[in-house]
Amino acid sequence: MDLPAFEYHRPSTPAEAAALMARFSDDVDVVAGGTDLLPNYKNRLNNKGHVVSLAGLDGLRECTTSRLGALTRLVEIERSAELAAALPVLVQTAKAISSPPLREHGTVGGNLMLDTRCYYFNQSPMWRASKNFCLKAEGGQCLVVPASNDHCYATYSGELAAALVVLGAELELLSSEGARTVPVADFFEDEGIVRFRDRRAGELLVGVNIPDAAQELTAGYNKLRIRDSIDFPSLGVAVAYRLDASGALDRLHVCTTALRSKPDSLDEAVAGFLGRTPSPDLAAEIGTACMKASVAYRNVPLDPKYRRKMVAVFVRRVLGRLDERWTS
Repeated sequence: MDLPAFEYHRPSTPAEAAALMARFSDDVDVVAGGTDLLPNYKNRLNNKGHVVSLAGLDGLRECTTSRLGALTRLVEIERSAELAAALPVLVQTAKAISSPPLREHGTVGGNLMLDTRCYYFNQSPMWRASKNFCLKAEGGQCLVVPASNDHCYATYSGELAAALVVLGAELELLSSEGARTVPVADFFEDEGIVRFRDRRAGELLVGVNIPDAAQELTAGYNKLRIRDSIDFPSLGVAVAYRLDASGALDRLHVCTTALRSKPDSLDEAVAGFLGRTPSPDLAAEIGTACMKASVAYRNVPLDPKYRRKMVAVFVRRVLGRLDERWTS
C-alpha cells in the first residue's frame, strides 16, 4: 500500500526540529528509523499532514552508561561492550526487540515513543471498516471494552521503557521553550490515545539520562511473544534489585510492559519484600504479588488471563537468571 501524501521536513538541529513541532502542533509526526510510523501510515492510521525527520540531526546518538541519545540505534545498544559490562539489562532488552534488520533502523526514541497497538487498530482500512472502526481511529467506541466511548485500551508495546523504569532513568525533552527532564516512570498515561501524560505540546524526545546508581542494581528483562523474532511483546517484564551487606534486599523494582496503555511500575506491590534474602519461596511470592497487581485487556492475540499468569512466571524466571539463590 502506498504512503499517504504529507509534507516532509528535515531539520539540521534539534532546536529547528522543536520549532517545526511547535509550528505544526497537532498535525505533525516525527520519524527516525520509521519501522513503526511508516507501516501505520500505509494503513492510514491517524496520519498527519507534516512529518519531521530526525535523520539529519547531530548530537543525539550517545550510547554510554549515563546517556542514550534518542537517535541511538537499537543495534548499537545490542553491540555495546560498555553497556554489556555495566548495564546488561539494556543489551538484553535491545536484543529482544523485533528482528535484526529492524534493529539496524529502529532507535531509542522510536521504541520509547511507540504508538499504542491493538488487535482492532493495527489493521488495513478495509478490515477496520468491517468492524465500524474504533475509538483510536475514525470510530466512536473502543472495541476492546465496547461500553467505553471515551477511553482507549490500546496497548503500549515499547520495551526499553520497562528496563529504564527499573533503572530509575529520566527522559530529556526539548521544545521551543527549552529543555526539561521527567522520570520515565511518570511520563506515560494509561490511555491509548493520549499515550503520554507528561509530554507538553511541541516537545521532542532528545535523550535518556541514566543515574550512576543504576549500575549498583542487578537487573534483567524477559519477554513473552508468539514468535521468537519480529513480534511485539504480549508481555515484557523488567526486574532490578540490590542487596545490602547482609545479603538482604534493600532495593527492588519491577516493571511490566504490553499489558496496558503504559509501562506499569509495580514497586508498590513489591515494597513489602525489602529486608528479605533471595530464595525460591521469595521469588514465588514476588511473582504472585506482581501478577495480582497487574491488569491486562483483550487487545492482543494472547488471552489476558494467560498474560497475567505469565507475569508471575516471568518474574521468577528473570530473578533465577540473575542469581541462582532465587532458584536453589
